[in-house]
Amino acid sequence: MFKPTLLFDKINQLDWYKNTLQQWADDRHVAINDNVLEVGCASGTLTAYLATSGSVATGIDASEKMIQLANAKHPDLDFHVADAVELPFETGTFDAVIAASLLNIVSDQEKVMAELVRSCKKEGSISVLVPSAQFNDNDLRSLQASLGSSGFSAAAMKAWHKLPPKMAEDDIVSLFEQAGLTNITTEYYLHDMVVSVAGMKRL
Repeated sequence: MFKPTLLFDKINQLDWYKNTLQQWADDRHVAINDNVLEVGCASGTLTAYLATSGSVATGIDASEKMIQLANAKHPDLDFHVADAVELPFETGTFDAVIAASLLNIVSDQEKVMAELVRSCKKEGSISVLVPSAQFNDNDLRSLQASLGSSGFSAAAMKAWHKLPPKMAEDDIVSLFEQAGLTNITTEYYLHDMVVSVAGMKRL
């Protein structure tokens, strides 16, 4: 029987995917004991990594099955079923808010950005990671060759390249600017397969 929740959790365990998320999280330079929210946490793998790094980590996902799996795998952490367009937290709750592979799939990007910003404290950070629009089929072949990717790992990477919507760096930066964020920076990961944009909440 096809079980998408378990399949996605398996993808989360692949080295190329897991290492990319962890490197992105490390580059956020979140302080010990800072409250961090991961929006679109899936089965909680990155939320758990943030917790082991010293953060007070909370994860939310719109999928009840994903949150059930996250709670089963990480019963000591704080997970909630919630929609990114209406986060169940007080304004200014978190020191940092992150979202991977989320902004590119939501129908109302401006509303989601507003919620990410609202839930973040003044002078806190917001960061997203999405598949990059500049990454092409030739780049995929080069990446797979450099990693020696094969079997399920190679198929998962190809699917992640082909299936999800992609975003251009300039479009993400524009969303951050419209949301009132400052100190906006961009970084690429996984041989430019994904792009991260981060900014600071000033007000």
